[in-house]
Amino acid sequence: ADVLIVDPPRKGLDDEVLNQLCKPHDADQDYVENKVMLRNNRQHNLANDVTTLIYVSCGFDALARDTDKLLKANAGWKIKSATGYVLFPGSNHVETVVIFKRRGRRMMMEDW
Repeated sequence: ADVLIVDPPRKGLDDEVLNQLCKPHDADQDYVENKVMLRNNRQHNLANDVTTLIYVSCGFDALARDTDKLLKANAGWKIKSATGYVLFPGSNHVETVVIFKRRGRRMMMEDW
C-alpha cells in the first residue's frame, strides 16, 4: 500500500511498527503484497511501499517522540502538514493529524 493511516493509543506507535517505518526505502525489494515476503517478514521492510503516512494522535508527547524518530531515521520521511483539531469542545484535548511523505518507487517527482 502507498498510504498507511495509523491511530495509535496515547502511548504512541508500537516499537515494531515504528522500527519498520524507520527503515530506509529499498528500491530493490519486491512489493510487500507478495505472499513470499509476508511469510518471511523478519528480513524485509513491511513498510517499504508506504510513501504517505497519516498519523492521527491523541497523545502529543508520544507524537513528538515518534515524529522525532521518524525524522531522524534514514527513511526519508518529511512532514508535509500538521493540524490540530478540537473534537471535544470545552475540553483541552486536541487530536493532531500529521501527514508525512517520502520518496518511493511509486511516487513521481512532481508529487514530492
